[in-house]
Amino acid sequence: MQYHISMTSSTHIARWLDGIAYEVAFWNNVYRWKRTFNGLLAWSHYGSNIELEGFDANGFLATHDAPKVLDVGAGMSYAPGDHIVKDGISQPLDIHYVDPLAMFFNQILQRHHRELPAIEFGMMEYLSAFYEEGSVSMVVIQNALDHSAAPMKGIFEALYTLETGGILYLNHHPNEAEVENYKGFHQYNIIAENGRLTIWNRDEHMDVAAMLEGFAVIDQALQVENGHVIAVIRKTNRVPDELLQNREDKRLLCEELLSQAQNHQRLGYDVKKKITYWKYNAIQLVAQALPWTLKMRLKHLLTGK
Repeated sequence: MQYHISMTSSTHIARWLDGIAYEVAFWNNVYRWKRTFNGLLAWSHYGSNIELEGFDANGFLATHDAPKVLDVGAGMSYAPGDHIVKDGISQPLDIHYVDPLAMFFNQILQRHHRELPAIEFGMMEYLSAFYEEGSVSMVVIQNALDHSAAPMKGIFEALYTLETGGILYLNHHPNEAEVENYKGFHQYNIIAENGRLTIWNRDEHMDVAAMLEGFAVIDQALQVENGHVIAVIRKTNRVPDELLQNREDKRLLCEELLSQAQNHQRLGYDVKKKITYWKYNAIQLVAQALPWTLKMRLKHLLTGK
């Protein structure tokens, strides 16, 4: 079976890089305002027991002596929770918040004097380069897999880090690329129908269970009442090396690295990038200051959604 297991193209990588300014501006202003920051912490499970929609994460992790969890593509949400209940006692959980924009996010933590754990640098599509094989009990990916350049590769890489019997938990909005008309990060859709998990776009449809045959099984794939697509994938065997080592990836990354170096030599390139960031920062400064209900009404008026 043929499917993409490498970064799609240098153009796709460049598009992803162009999306960084918006992402950083968004989180900077969530953390700037006391109201939005407190709202974020009230929504997340940080400081309390781990809780995942549609899956008993605490029950699974409590069977391990020293469970380790990765929250991959975490942004700055601290969503899953950082404690587990074991033998009736709530205790700290070894959880790592992982994101490719960690250096930007940690600057935001320092700038706004927020006492939260540092974000660890790591890329979903290359997770095997950051964490040892079989070193993790559970990987959580929420609203991030469908934003990646190669979602199936992200799944393979996450499974690599898991111990045998470990769980990859996915939670995403359905068909987000279709909703967003394939703009920016939104290049893939995720859907669960009749217990089958599918990742697709206009060019390809990937049956995830078929691609995991021999080393992982999908214990659960469903769309819950609020529309979220939830999947629980269990590692059963070692991930084949050929799904992790991809020479095309290295070529594309080297090409994009040199392309970015060339861009920085162009007159006005850095100025343009800074203007883009400060434009988004100004928009988010106002947007995050508005009450939530008003923001949603304005979004509906502007987008029709």
